[in-house]
Amino acid sequence: MKKSFKFHVFIRICLVAFGIIFANRMFAQYFLVDQLRDRTHQEMGIGLINCHTHVGHQVDFLSCFNAREKGNITNNVSDFYVLCDKPSSVGLPDADQTCSNFQTQTALWGKEKKEVADPRIDYANGVIDGVRWQGVRFKANPQGPQIWLKDDHIGDLTLQMWALRDRNLIYVLPTIITLLAALMFYIIYIALRPIAMLERTLAQLTARNLDQSTQLVAPFKEFENVTQVFEDLRVRLSQSFTKARRFASDASHELRTPLTILRGNAEQLMADLPVGSDAQVRMRSMSDEIERLIEITEKLLLLSRADANSIVEELSDVHVSRLLEELIKDALSFHSKLKITGDIQPGIVWRCDKTLVNQMIHNLYVNAVNYNLPNGWIHMVLKRVEGGFELTIENPTPEAPSDLAERAFDRFYRGDASHTRRVDGLGLGLSICLEIAKLHHSTLSLVVTPQHTVLAKLKAPFERL
Repeated sequence: MKKSFKFHVFIRICLVAFGIIFANRMFAQYFLVDQLRDRTHQEMGIGLINCHTHVGHQVDFLSCFNAREKGNITNNVSDFYVLCDKPSSVGLPDADQTCSNFQTQTALWGKEKKEVADPRIDYANGVIDGVRWQGVRFKANPQGPQIWLKDDHIGDLTLQMWALRDRNLIYVLPTIITLLAALMFYIIYIALRPIAMLERTLAQLTARNLDQSTQLVAPFKEFENVTQVFEDLRVRLSQSFTKARRFASDASHELRTPLTILRGNAEQLMADLPVGSDAQVRMRSMSDEIERLIEITEKLLLLSRADANSIVEELSDVHVSRLLEELIKDALSFHSKLKITGDIQPGIVWRCDKTLVNQMIHNLYVNAVNYNLPNGWIHMVLKRVEGGFELTIENPTPEAPSDLAERAFDRFYRGDASHTRRVDGLGLGLSICLEIAKLHHSTLSLVVTPQHTVLAKLKAPFERL
């Protein structure tokens, strides 16, 4: 079982999309910590500028800081600020000792460079007693108020953000998969549209219209070479078919005259030879083979004309019901060993070429006679169907080839040669029937039933489509 192209593309798109999402999450997680740290550091400086008068009072400072920009995500860490105001320090139970430690860390100041920072603020960032801190103070007043914050609090805020993001991913994932499926169908539609157009054009090509330009235009420049190769192939096939048709037609036409002359001379020689002599018997056999060659050339000529769409129809109203009734009546006289029956619905008239249709029905009947049991039967059914009529000819067969239904209309096909050698025929009768049916916009099929019978079915419309 072949893989589905759509499923294959969908899996590839999902893998690429999830790979991009995973990479984006990793890069975001890597850079966001630094960005959040810088943002928090800058917000500390802004808070110091706007609320430095309240540094000595934790509650007042937090009210001033949070009121400045409500809903700011960095406000969540303001509760952990260590506020140092000279000479007193408040904010934590051991704030006095903590601020005293900060005063001794002069080397930490001035190293932190911010892309967007207030020039009035001096920034510090470093490790104090095994803990990383970041702090801010006024450049003009190094001994003035300061604000400090542990780096761990920023990390905790980041982890909370990742937890919320991962929790929401459960609800977002179905939407992502749905959007990826829609993207897959859209990409396949865009990618396969030129191929579908080529497929439709190829499906319309037959041996009869290869000489007609397809006017196939590539929708994108990447498909120009493909359409050009297709058009070149069509031209080469058309030329090959034309040469083959011309050869068959010319050969058949050129053979008709010498074969006719040979037939006339053979008949003359048979009349001149003694009746019943060996020479006359051999000449009779030669005359039969000449007749066989003439029949082959006539049928090949008809087929070549059908391939070239050069058969000229002479349409007339043919009473099909009456034609089949006469065929069954005559067949009972000529094939007395076969039981020939019919279920013919009266009054069916077909607008068709009488000569060609007579030949088609006769070929179907002869085929049923030749490939029958010694004391077999033939049953014909003619009935009206919607928009037309249906003719079936059924007969039992001793050994139907396994490929009969698929190859019955192939030219020169006669089934298993070891079993059909005794049957007189050329393997062209059904091919001619199929071409005549196509010429009349009809369908002809042949199937082998489970009851070991062969059923030929012709379905034809009353009106030309």
